[in-house]
Amino acid sequence: MTKKSSIFEKARSFLIVSHYHPDGDAIGASLALSLGLKKLGKKAVVYNRDAVPFNLGFLPSVGEVTQTLPKEKLDCAVMVDCAQPKRVSDDFAKAVDAKQFGTLVCIDHHLLDHKVGDIDWIEPEAASTGSVVWHILGEMGIQKDAAIANLIFCTLTVDTGSFRYSNTTDKVFALAAELVRAGADPWFVAGHMEESNPVERFRLLRQCLGSLVVKLNGNYASMEITKKMLQDAGADEGLSDEFANIPRSIAGVEVAALFREIEDGKIKVSLRSKEKVDVSKVAKQFAGGGHEHAAGCNLKCSLAEAKKQIETAVGKALEMGSSLRLT
Repeated sequence: MTKKSSIFEKARSFLIVSHYHPDGDAIGASLALSLGLKKLGKKAVVYNRDAVPFNLGFLPSVGEVTQTLPKEKLDCAVMVDCAQPKRVSDDFAKAVDAKQFGTLVCIDHHLLDHKVGDIDWIEPEAASTGSVVWHILGEMGIQKDAAIANLIFCTLTVDTGSFRYSNTTDKVFALAAELVRAGADPWFVAGHMEESNPVERFRLLRQCLGSLVVKLNGNYASMEITKKMLQDAGADEGLSDEFANIPRSIAGVEVAALFREIEDGKIKVSLRSKEKVDVSKVAKQFAGGGHEHAAGCNLKCSLAEAKKQIETAVGKALEMGSSLRLT
């Protein structure tokens, strides 16, 4: 056991948290770590500010995720797939400042440019944060059962785009095979995540496609989702997960953006790219982050202003990333 993993042996109670608007990596990794710690006889509470997305409701032990931050003191807080306490929730950030949850651990696969917790367990080469959790559980000698394997397989499915993205390496396939041997069922995961969509999702998609705009000499495409669209479709914002990938699939498009109204004066932006632009650098200009080809940020402004700012930033990134002439 390493110095890093010793905290999981010493501490008796844990709060496991992930970023708001959680995805399959955040929820899957959190639940897998929780199940693993409970095998050691530890207390583990899994918290997220927001509800679990509809397509993740099948995950083992998903009912354990609470939207209520514990009031009692715990020995250790573990941020999973997140490197900023405020991206968990304002209440969590205040609790961290007050040392309510003891030692702060950060587990992630996003490269950090500064120290985050008392212990940072970062593996930038990992395809998902769940992959890092699998490694940690193995280092602690925890028996990995089918439930944990399915949770980690979900994280891989999400963060590799069902094994299609550029981060799908030989190591990813080797891990996938290991997970299947441990009891993961690929169809169980894929069937629930990709083949069980409610009709409201397609009603929302129909409206979203109507907002499609292609600009910058065909190199940039964007779509938007307004609160009115959600209301008309009878849908919630979580049903639009993965919509950002659609405009990226257009021939000639290098960068795609999906703009979502999440509150009055607050816009969530999801960015995707193919080869020539690192969209994490674009997102960081707006206090966001992510990966080279998938990133995001939140802007406090109108939808029109958000679209203008992102288009300008993308235009500059395209100019720097290629010899394309933009008008």
